[in-house]
Amino acid sequence: MLLDSVTNRRRIMRYTDKTNDLGLLIKLSIMVLVTMFLLIAQAVNAQQFFTDDAAVTTERSFQVETWYGEFESVFTPALGVNSWLELGVGFEFDTKNNFELGAMGFHAKGVTADFEEEGQAFGLVTGVVFDESFASDEFFFYVPYSRMILNESSALHLNLGTAFHDGSVEILYGVRGDFGVHDRVAVVAEVFAENDDFLYHGGLRFSLIPDLLEMDVMYGRGFRSGQEFPGISVGVSFTPDTLW
Repeated sequence: MLLDSVTNRRRIMRYTDKTNDLGLLIKLSIMVLVTMFLLIAQAVNAQQFFTDDAAVTTERSFQVETWYGEFESVFTPALGVNSWLELGVGFEFDTKNNFELGAMGFHAKGVTADFEEEGQAFGLVTGVVFDESFASDEFFFYVPYSRMILNESSALHLNLGTAFHDGSVEILYGVRGDFGVHDRVAVVAEVFAENDDFLYHGGLRFSLIPDLLEMDVMYGRGFRSGQEFPGISVGVSFTPDTLW
């Protein structure tokens, strides 16, 4: 899934001072999905996973992922067109400035197989990001590879790709492990980089309602001294079964 999604990194870019109201529906959706953990957690710096998996949203259904933070909040719905193709859109909001829209992006993701059934799969993800004035700001593509490990109780994910932004080219790569420790709890850890800028990210994933609702509580920072990004993050993923 695209924790990772329209932006496993800055694809749903940085918050800005641009005033732009997308409508109450998306804003209310964010608040509904994050209310459950706002009751037990204060505002934090939000960030999705940087290392994607080679899996798509449930066929003929959808998923919604939302992350809430002190500075920015992310809302990423995606549609499973069929068993191998997913289309999605992402929105970033300025949390401190009345949830004003900061940026948005679109992505398409295809996979070669269901890696949980087949044991491994490759994927291809491509997309475009728009800045606060809706001008094209970044184009990206990357290849995720996923493989079941440890008697299929856990999974390993590898990413390699590139992004074109402001006339520069950035190389993206990362490795992530999802280690099952209980039917409803997994330890998730990743190391990722843009060019030679390395960071780590790790924490717990809770299956609140199996195959429907998950929550991730994570912490990450850079290897360089003083590099505190991405900090603490809390996210919710809603993945209903087939709808049509």
